[in-house]
Order: sequence, then structure tokens, then C-alpha cells
Amino acid sequence: MTLLILPLTGGFSVFNIKHISSYVALKQFSNVKGLLIYSSLWILIGGALLTLIAYFILPVFINDNQIGFYRIGLGIAFMTPIVVFTGAVLRGLKHVVLGRLPNFTLQPILFLGLIIWLYTVNTGQITLETIIDVHLISLAIAILLSLLLIFKYLPKELSNVQPNYEINKWFKSVLPLIFSTGLIIINSHIDIIMVGALASETEAGFYRTASRLATFVPFFLLAANSATAPYISSLHTEGKKAQLQNILTVVARLAFIATLPLLAILIIWPEFILTLLFGHAFAVASTALIILTLANFFNVAMGQVGQVMALTGHERLTAYTVLIAVIINIGLNYILVPQHGINGAAIATGVSIIIWNGLLAYWTVKKTGYVCHILGKR
Repeated sequence: MTLLILPLTGGFSVFNIKHISSYVALKQFSNVKGLLIYSSLWILIGGALLTLIAYFILPVFINDNQIGFYRIGLGIAFMTPIVVFTGAVLRGLKHVVLGRLPNFTLQPILFLGLIIWLYTVNTGQITLETIIDVHLISLAIAILLSLLLIFKYLPKELSNVQPNYEINKWFKSVLPLIFSTGLIIINSHIDIIMVGALASETEAGFYRTASRLATFVPFFLLAANSATAPYISSLHTEGKKAQLQNILTVVARLAFIATLPLLAILIIWPEFILTLLFGHAFAVASTALIILTLANFFNVAMGQVGQVMALTGHERLTAYTVLIAVIINIGLNYILVPQHGINGAAIATGVSIIIWNGLLAYWTVKKTGYVCHILGKR
């Protein structure tokens, strides 16, 4: 489902945040109106087409006894991009908390609450169809809330202007963002796949645990990304470079400091953490966890390089950089996994993360003049 809806989610939310916040800063409300119409059609028509195509081709790949579940689940694939898009619109209008509320708070809480209630009422009996139906209901409610919030906070000027469509500009902007997001998803899974293919499924399971634990390291940076995205775009558009540089430096340093305790825990007690959470067998992944933790900590130290590049008009260069990282990751995994197992995979992925963020840090300074890492000037 995630891969299916990638053209409708992926970098599309970043695309909307970037352009909506930029147009509002310039008071180009006709462009805002055109973008909202264009994006809505992209989401609705694209989602309907992808869902329809998947409905008929699923039987080719899925067993007959499972096909019903997947076809019902296509409703989730259609509705998820809508709730992601509406959240991006609110964030583009600088209502960051409200933009995250329906998708990241309301929907999961509704889903879990309804499941627990049904589980209790039915004395522990619950079916897969019920779970999918509850997911669809929670998504529908989240979409309804998002739409109500959008209509409340849309600029009043939109009602008095004709929509203006910059379709060529938008298309050239959104494609690299979707491409780079797809590559990021590939890069986050390719090492696990290659461990399973070149080593064993058991080692792949151990490695996946270490890999997922290490993804918690950039948590504070990713949280900051969500909050600062519309401000990066609008301040850059308005030419307020000093103010934006101050935000980038402060965010990088705060994320760096907040991450230090987590870094220390994962570096000093990796075996204890893995054993505590998953059992003694997973302690073999401790070295891999240390390697991946250090690589992700380098990501934190570099700051918001990827987001700044994407939001300041350098989407293509970002996509090329991620492509280089993916190629390096695949090549090194192919060389190192047969010899060093999960530690080789961790080295390969760690090197790709460092090269990826290092290149983006260089290009950010070169192309925009902003210094995103922790040594940037305020």
C-alpha cells in the first residue's frame, strides 16, 4: 500500500507546504487557489485510478483466500493520501500542530479506541475485516476534521480571486520530490532485503531490529522538520536570510543536544537494550546498532539539509544526491554482507547516510548560502 500511494504522498506533502507558504508570503492568492485545485485533482483522480488499477491486478499477485482483504484495504490506500494532503495544506498555512493533529493524533487514537472497545464488547473476538473497517472509519473522521480546519483557516482573499495555474513549474517541482522520497524508502529497506538475500532470513531479522532502533536517533530533528518547514519556505521567499539562518542553527543545536542522551544509551548499552526489548538472541546485533546509531547521529549533526534544499528550489539536486547514496548502499552491501553479515550491512548503510548528508550539507551552503549543521552561525 505504501508503494502504491507513493506518487500521491511521498514528496507531495513537501511540495504543497513549500508552495503554499511561499505564495501566501508573497500574497499571490490566485496561485494558492490554483495550487489547491490542482493538488486536489491530483489526489482524487490519481487515487481513484491507482485504486481501480490495483483492484483488478491484485488477483495476479495475491492468493484467492486473501484477495478480499487487500481489496477492502484499497480504501485505506485511497483515503490516506487525502488526509496527508489536507495536513500539508494546514502546515503550509503555518498551522503546524493542527496540520499534524488529524493524521498523527486523532486517527491513531480513534483507531485504537474503537478496536479496544470492539474487542471488549465481543469478549476477545475480532476479525481482520473489522480491523480494516475501523481503520477506514478513523481515516474518514480524520479527513472530515482536516477539511473543517482548512475551510476555517484558508485566507479570505481566496474567495475574491481567480485561480492561476503554474502547471509546468509545479510538475517540475513535484517529480524530483516524489522520486527522492521513493529513493529514501528504498534506501531504508534495501539493506534488510540484501541481508536476507546474501546472508540469511534470521540475520535479516536481527538486523532489522537494530536498523529500526537506530531510526529513533533523528527523532528530534524530524520533529523539528515538521514544525519549521513552512517557515523555511516563507522566510526564504521573503529574503529574510539572517532570520532563517538563526532558526536553522538553533534547531540543529537543540536537536543535537536532545539526541545526546539517546546516543549515549544506544552506544554504551546496546546489548542490554536489545536483550531487554527483544530477547537474548538479538544481542548479536549490538555492533550493527552502534554503527547505525553513529551514522544517524551524523545526520542529526548536519541539521535540516535535505529539507532546506527541497524547500528552496533544489529538488533535483536532492534527488541526485539520494540516488548516489542508494547506489553506494547497494554496492557496499553486495561487497560487505557476504563477508561480514549484519555488521557489513550496517557499515554500508552508515557510509551511505554519511555521504548523503555530507553532500547535501555541502550543496546547501553552495547553492543557498545557509549553514544547517550545528556549527552554523546565528
